[in-house]
Amino acid sequence: MSELATQKGKKFALEQLEKRRKNKPEQIDNTSLYAGSPMYFYCKSCGHLADTLPESYISKPKDLCDECQALKDLGWLE
Repeated sequence: MSELATQKGKKFALEQLEKRRKNKPEQIDNTSLYAGSPMYFYCKSCGHLADTLPESYISKPKDLCDECQALKDLGWLE
């Protein structure tokens, strides 16, 4: 796993969050995929990919990507 932006400090991490929010990727519509395809879940904070699970998933997908979860854990995500 690569280094999280939070390891470089609050200012840097919040700047990276702003960049992610401004540059959201095109999201995959799970309903348009073939049966058996993995399901894609996107971060509720920045819109980037948070989790990919098999179609038959039973665990709850992550609501936040790793970067935003680290911000939340540190109390920096508003």
